[in-house]
Amino acid sequence: MRDAELLEKLQTEPEAGMKLLLRQYAGLVYAVVKGKLSSSVFCEADVESCVADTFSEFYCDLSKYDPALGSIKAWLCVIAKNNALDHLRKYYREAEACALEEDLAQYADGFSVEGDVEDKELRLELMKAIRDLGEPDREIIVRKFYLSQSSKEIGEKMNLTVSNIDTRTHRALKKLRQKFGGDCS
Repeated sequence: MRDAELLEKLQTEPEAGMKLLLRQYAGLVYAVVKGKLSSSVFCEADVESCVADTFSEFYCDLSKYDPALGSIKAWLCVIAKNNALDHLRKYYREAEACALEEDLAQYADGFSVEGDVEDKELRLELMKAIRDLGEPDREIIVRKFYLSQSSKEIGEKMNLTVSNIDTRTHRALKKLRQKFGGDCS
């Protein structure tokens, strides 16, 4: 079926048009997504979800499609590739956040073993206060003071300038001092 006929069908009979679109391009979109989402990290449901997102996005943005700029096939491939890359970015962002949380928990556990009950409570309060700082300040404090990373290393990892890292560190420490009754002058 030609693109013009398919577009007309999508506009006049959306349900029938989507069935035709899926029948014609589902395999291609699946192959594009599967090629980007490694089977060792993503399960079949993740791939299928990304494929469904691709067709949904295509239909929702149908009014933006311009046949003069390329075929439906090409447009679907671009959407599929971008959606797969978005899934990858999200996965790695979440994986990195989990790793930081595990590191934070590891340090908290180490402290509580050595300290008495009062120290443990204070450290747990500090961990909660650090978590409450929100992103990206929480991550900066964890990287700087628990993982002993330099401002330059943190900046490279988080795509921020060294100056921005230092300013955020200063402000976060000021918030923590205020919370725990320290001198903020």
